[in-house]
Amino acid sequence: MKLPFNLPKFGKKEVDEDDDEEDSDFDPSELEGAPAVGLDDENIEDETVLDDVLDEPTDEDMGEALPSEAVSLEIQSEESLDAPEGQDGPIGVDKSSLGEATAEDNEELKFSDDDNENSSYDEDEEEDEEEDEAKPKKKLFLVGGGATAVLILIGGTFWYSTLGGTNDESSNENSKIPKVAMDIAPKTNPKVGGLNALIGGSAGAGASPTKLLVPVISPMAFASLAPPKVTDSPLGESNDPALSEESPQGLLPIIAKDGRQAWQVYAKPFVNESANRRVSIVVMGLGQSMSATNAAINLLPGNVTLAFDPYAPNLSDWMRKARAAGHEVMLMVPLEPTTFPYDDPGPLGLMTVNALEENRLRLENILSLMTGYIGVMTVMGSKFNTSDEHLRSFLDVIKKRGLMFLEGAVNPNTLAPKIAKELGLPYAVTNIVLDLIPTKSEIDVRLAELEKVLAKKPAAVAIAGGYPSSIERIAAWTTDLQAKNLVLAPLSALANKQSLE
Repeated sequence: MKLPFNLPKFGKKEVDEDDDEEDSDFDPSELEGAPAVGLDDENIEDETVLDDVLDEPTDEDMGEALPSEAVSLEIQSEESLDAPEGQDGPIGVDKSSLGEATAEDNEELKFSDDDNENSSYDEDEEEDEEEDEAKPKKKLFLVGGGATAVLILIGGTFWYSTLGGTNDESSNENSKIPKVAMDIAPKTNPKVGGLNALIGGSAGAGASPTKLLVPVISPMAFASLAPPKVTDSPLGESNDPALSEESPQGLLPIIAKDGRQAWQVYAKPFVNESANRRVSIVVMGLGQSMSATNAAINLLPGNVTLAFDPYAPNLSDWMRKARAAGHEVMLMVPLEPTTFPYDDPGPLGLMTVNALEENRLRLENILSLMTGYIGVMTVMGSKFNTSDEHLRSFLDVIKKRGLMFLEGAVNPNTLAPKIAKELGLPYAVTNIVLDLIPTKSEIDVRLAELEKVLAKKPAAVAIAGGYPSSIERIAAWTTDLQAKNLVLAPLSALANKQSLE
């Protein structure tokens, strides 16, 4: 609804006392029901009350708290600002229908009209609603833009790392991305052997760097050791076709059709047999260190049995070299310990958490690494050796393939020897570990304990690693065994010779 006059403009100004008195005589109640001049009754709201005009207290409610300044109401006509003589307001408008109100304390007049759709109040509300609707869109835009930027950054990094600049040397030189690289300069005349020896020959200028072999143990550690006075004859054929079969993993040992078994065919003949107590020494963990493996093969008596690490490279070459020096050969099988994962048997290790079929496949992978060995030696296994189900499955495979079994740990809780005896599997048990502390003095102490064990038992097995101190003390101890009424025998000569307590 459009009023026939403009909205009043409020301001502060000083007025005369006469004007003040004239304004004070105005009764706002006269506005009730007074229609605006020039409008039809149909266009007038049914109810027009003072509350629609005045929202603030009246003069009587204000009491004595009147300000020093009064508010005057100025009414402007749509056609002219000047009124004819005798009129107080615009032409055709009576004072009672103007709906003006004054407040001596600067109160604000508020007009409310439901039909006034173009009021500034509605426009403000619409603007606020538009701003509220724009905020989620703005947030969505910011989130989408940030995600797009991250994807572009990741894609650019991937492209650069895989495709960008790999073949352009100039771009690599100018790149600001930090890189860490280390190249080992090749030697022109490498010397085989020694620490950091380069294998594979020399490399000229511009050639790619050759492989670098860092020995676990330096060959100089064995320089003071002399080879044994008596050399053993080489062992015979190490790959009898009747004792192996093809498999997806490679050649696997089997029992020949005539009943021959690998643990007997590939065993070292035990000559000069006597009534003396038998002692077998097994040096384990070979194949990883070239220096230690060569020392064990060349500096120890042939009756010392050698056990190779399944993770070592070139096992077939090592096996042939060991048998040529007169040594029996065994393969090591890692089993799950109670200290796993601190002590890890590796990806070929047999685990109690694995299904029996998985352990069988891992075992076959180990058995296919080479041929010519007499059996397997277990390492670790403090947890696996207490599982009857897993042990039976494991040892049953060993028996069916014609191999011998050595319990490689000193563990009173192991079930392996008992199950092996029940299955009819040739077995041996470790009595003592010589180099838990690999010093010469400690190894001598352990050798003395081995002699005490042999004083009570007809046969005993001792194991040791390929340390320089271990190989040196074992070589020295085996030189005078006859004076101690002992005989050094290969492990196969102790099969089923140890009593189980």
